[in-house]
Amino acid sequence: MKVHATRSIYRGRVIDLRVDEIDARDGGTRLVEVAEHRGGVVILAQPEPNTVILVRQYRHAVGAELWEVPAGMLEEGEDPARAARRELQEETGYRARDLHYLWSAYSTPGFCDELLRFYVAEGLEHGEQSLDEHEQIEVRTFALDEAWALVEHDELRDAKSQIALAWARMQTLH
Repeated sequence: MKVHATRSIYRGRVIDLRVDEIDARDGGTRLVEVAEHRGGVVILAQPEPNTVILVRQYRHAVGAELWEVPAGMLEEGEDPARAARRELQEETGYRARDLHYLWSAYSTPGFCDELLRFYVAEGLEHGEQSLDEHEQIEVRTFALDEAWALVEHDELRDAKSQIALAWARMQTLH
């Protein structure tokens, strides 16, 4: 798809927004809005087999506190594995002896270029959270079945966390 023009319309702390003029199927052009994001990491932290650490925090965009797996945004130029270790420690206090890359996935490719990198963290050692000044995060270890029950009861609505938990459940079936 050819980009004929691009215009930045917003620069923010989390995302930048632009409007691109691209080819349309009818031979003309159309405008497409794009949210630009540095990308992020998603960490499935398992202190013991069949357990998972979830964090609960307020998400203003949806006006609710959500249970999620630990996750966070990459800093400018940051190695994703380093970001995963940093986010795990900041949000939960845990440090991982072993961190394994699983895969990557676009969060919402219809309008955003955010690429999430999924990791599993094992051999966890507990420490202290180092939250940003605006963060209030509750940390809890769940049995994997208990965490999945939150998904089934529509109480865990975060898609990246649902994906991570589904992967963890599949591992217990093998």
